Amino acid sequence: MPDPRDNFEDETAGKLILAGMDLFGQYGFKGTTTRMIAEAAGSNIGSIAYYFGNKTGLYLAIARHIASRMREVFGIGDGHDDPSTERLDRQQALAMLETVVQRMVRQFAEQPEARRWLMLVMREQANPTEAFDVLYNEAFERVHLRLTRLIAVVMERSPEEPGVIIETHTLVGQIVFFLVGRYPLLRRLGLEGEFPPHIVETAEQVVISHLRALALR
Repeated sequence: MPDPRDNFEDETAGKLILAGMDLFGQYGFKGTTTRMIAEAAGSNIGSIAYYFGNKTGLYLAIARHIASRMREVFGIGDGHDDPSTERLDRQQALAMLETVVQRMVRQFAEQPEARRWLMLVMREQANPTEAFDVLYNEAFERVHLRLTRLIAVVMERSPEEPGVIIETHTLVGQIVFFLVGRYPLLRRLGLEGEFPPHIVETAEQVVISHLRALALR
C-alpha cells in the first residue's frame, strides 16, 4: 500500500484528504462514512482502501497533513532539532518571536486553509483520539517548545518552569482565537467576510505588545 504521506500531490489522494478534512471536521469520525468522502472527492470507495487502507488510515493521514502544514507555516523543521537559544540575548529572542507571531496571526486571520483545519483540530482537542497524538507529536509540541524556549530567554527564566509554559500557551491561545472567534470579532467590528489588512496589522501589533511586556516582568 502506498504511503499516504507521499501522495498528497496525487490528484485522487489529495482530493480524498481535503474532502475527508471537511467532512470529519463537520460530522466527526463516526458520523462520516467512506461513501460520503468518496462522493465529495469525486472518487470511489476503493480509492480510500488503495491509498490509506481504511477510514482510520485516511483520518490519520489528514492529521499528518495538517501537522506538516503547521510546521511549514510556522517555520518548524521536520525533525525534533531546535536551533539553540543559549546564545540569544533578549532582543534577539524577542525579534524571533515577533516573526513567528506575525506568521501565525496572518495564517489564522487571513488564510482559508487554516479554517479547513479548524473543526477537526477542535474535535481532537475536546475528545482526543489517535490522531491527537499525531497532531501533538508532529506539530503542537514542536511549535510550543520553540516558542517556550524563546519566551524563556525573553523572561530570563527556565523553559521548564510551569509559568513560562503557561505564558506560551496563553500567547498561542490569543493568536488562535483570531481563527476560532473570527465571526464574533468581525461582527463586533462591523465587518463581514475577511479581515481587512489594517485589522490584521492591528492584531499583530496587539499580540506583539503583549509579547514585549514579558520582557518587562
